[in-house]
Amino acid sequence: MMSYSQLKAFDAVARAGSFSRAAQMLGVTQPAVSLQVAALERAYRTDLVQRSGQGLSLTTDGTALFALTRQMFILEAEIGDFLESAETLQRGHLRFGADGPHLALDLVAQYRKLYPRVTLELVLGNATQTWSALLQSVVDVAILANPPEDPRVGYIPVVKQDMMVLVPRGHAFAKRPDVALRDLAAERVIFREHGSNTQRTLEARLKKMRLALQPVLVVGSREAMIEAVSRKIGIGFIFDQEQNEDPRSAAVPLRDLRGSNRNTLVYLKPRRRRRTVQALIDIAGG
Repeated sequence: MMSYSQLKAFDAVARAGSFSRAAQMLGVTQPAVSLQVAALERAYRTDLVQRSGQGLSLTTDGTALFALTRQMFILEAEIGDFLESAETLQRGHLRFGADGPHLALDLVAQYRKLYPRVTLELVLGNATQTWSALLQSVVDVAILANPPEDPRVGYIPVVKQDMMVLVPRGHAFAKRPDVALRDLAAERVIFREHGSNTQRTLEARLKKMRLALQPVLVVGSREAMIEAVSRKIGIGFIFDQEQNEDPRSAAVPLRDLRGSNRNTLVYLKPRRRRRTVQALIDIAGG
């Protein structure tokens, strides 16, 4: 017969993608997690996890069970919030996803000021990763730029941002009030990775304007973009609230992409019943 600890171990492995990370999440040893999952598989004569040199993946049965365990532990968390958290949120836990740290940390600071005893976990990723984490209930709520439409999801608009072109200090664009995309045809440009909201927004506007830019470099993070521009490899793209104080570069508004970034607080609609989630929605203005 299955046990709570076996389901807990399996769910952690499925969420973490490895036995070692699952053990860290649960605060136990890796062999203990492996034994629990193996016992569950043995009891029901089915394989739930496929192990290989490249890591692990869920079988068909494992994927189906993971959907059920997510429901189970989400409900458990809601029961825990209901029983343990007073209206003043003296206790609780909130997993907060974001595709960038700046606005997320502003909300975290406000939340911590109001509810210092609630434990906050901030999970950063690109837009694609963060959206997936929300839909798979890895996070309870997220702040995303230009999120897709989905009937399962609630949306709270937070702020609009302009896209900027990031150039090295001394570049001719640095003294201009703004720059048009057509001005970039002769420039060496740096792109973000495919799952980045910055890249998706830029490519959509280029396609609409029937323009093409060929990158000299593709980078996988905002920090790498800033560093590459500072080293004069090329010019890059960021949103206005992502600017830093690096004296080696300057950000100039892109005329064609003003207000192109709609930062939105998103959550699966049933999550709004949780007091911890509702408190963040209230802070965001929802």
